[in-house]
Amino acid sequence: MASEYGITKLRVGIFAHNKGLVASRVEHGTDANGEVVTEPVDWLFNAEPTYGLMLNGIGNTSYLYAGYSWELDVFEDEADSGLFVIPFFGLTVHNGKREPESKRRGLGCRVLFREAIEVGWRFSERWALSILTDHLSHGGFCEDRNQGLDNTGIRFHWHY
Repeated sequence: MASEYGITKLRVGIFAHNKGLVASRVEHGTDANGEVVTEPVDWLFNAEPTYGLMLNGIGNTSYLYAGYSWELDVFEDEADSGLFVIPFFGLTVHNGKREPESKRRGLGCRVLFREAIEVGWRFSERWALSILTDHLSHGGFCEDRNQGLDNTGIRFHWHY
């Protein structure tokens, strides 16, 4: 049924909230993640439209996102299994605070950029497991303060 709507992949995972390369101690918890990937866009170097939700389990910042990802095999001869990398770039809309508070991140704008990098292992043509880190930021486009937000976690992939 999902393939009738152009869906080619589903990804689900669990993440450590605001834990990453530039994260602070403000905000924490565990996030649940779900992601849907649709058919690649040929003229965008086979970019795959990607839509997802990151839901914080204790009421801190949650967000919806949309953008493009590229699933790249590290070893070309192992398309059905093996090591892969997935960069992502897109936009996100969050329910977090715009100005910093003692226990909440100040993200500046309601709409932010989202960048992510994922590394994983494909066990078969249908199943894979990966680790991912993402970063949300307005990149200096808003006048407000930009603390950003990082999440790091593990995801399970199912390819149609």
